[in-house]
Amino acid sequence: MAIHSSLNLVVAALAVAAGCTREPAGDQLTVGQASQAQPRPSTTPGSAPTPSPDTVALDSVLARVRAGSEASRAQAVYALAQPGPRMEERLRALAAALRDTNRRVGLTAAAALAKLAPTSVPTLMVALADHNPDTRRRAVFALGKSGRADTATAAVRSAMSDPDRSVRDMASWAITQLGPLPSSGAGSADLGTTGDLRAGLSAPNPKDRLSAIQRYQPFADDDPSTAVRLLIRALGDGDASVRSGAADLLVIIGPPSRPQLTAALADPNPLVRREASVTLVRLGRGGL
Repeated sequence: MAIHSSLNLVVAALAVAAGCTREPAGDQLTVGQASQAQPRPSTTPGSAPTPSPDTVALDSVLARVRAGSEASRAQAVYALAQPGPRMEERLRALAAALRDTNRRVGLTAAAALAKLAPTSVPTLMVALADHNPDTRRRAVFALGKSGRADTATAAVRSAMSDPDRSVRDMASWAITQLGPLPSSGAGSADLGTTGDLRAGLSAPNPKDRLSAIQRYQPFADDDPSTAVRLLIRALGDGDASVRSGAADLLVIIGPPSRPQLTAALADPNPLVRREASVTLVRLGRGGL
């Protein structure tokens, strides 16, 4: 599935950050790594205990996340991706780094937060409300890489209605990485099904229609053809957020939606024709 070439470039860059394994160079310590010249514990009666090398290293890393050169900040952020003590402090530092104006630092923070899931999921969900679309996009990527379908899927689906197109496209990619939501108990089996989608799209409130689109689980549907037909009809919805949500979901469904989208290019509704055309481009850059 090809969503946008630009999205692919962003995902590739983020994936490089996620897969980074290079050890920090020079005097950059990983958390918990003591320098070769370790300070000897103080033995003077009544003196304050000497901080352990691990504590000194972590304090140094946290300080370098907040200040220093681009390379120093990125290396410090990478060091915080390892599980260890003082996790709340680590998460606060990584949340700040996720908002860093430097792209390398921000992408490394996204990769680190993904690695720390599920502990980091609440931090990433807060970042989805950030005013900066770069921060929101990085958070969506991290949620997609977290592998936590149980806690991250709802948040990623909400990002599919983000006002920024790059965030919506990243959410479309991330949802494919998470897979379907498990059933949460009695009465929940119908949620996310084609029947639920059909009922939700007939609701008078556009928020309810959008909600039905966002909770649909295409990975649990052996034959999405009926859902595709419903979603193509929703491409002509009078509400822009519903149209956008339907288009995003058709992209997630991927190749099975292409034949009906091609047929929709002849739909009498001009909105459906326009949205179908754009969605086909997102699917395959014009390959029908």
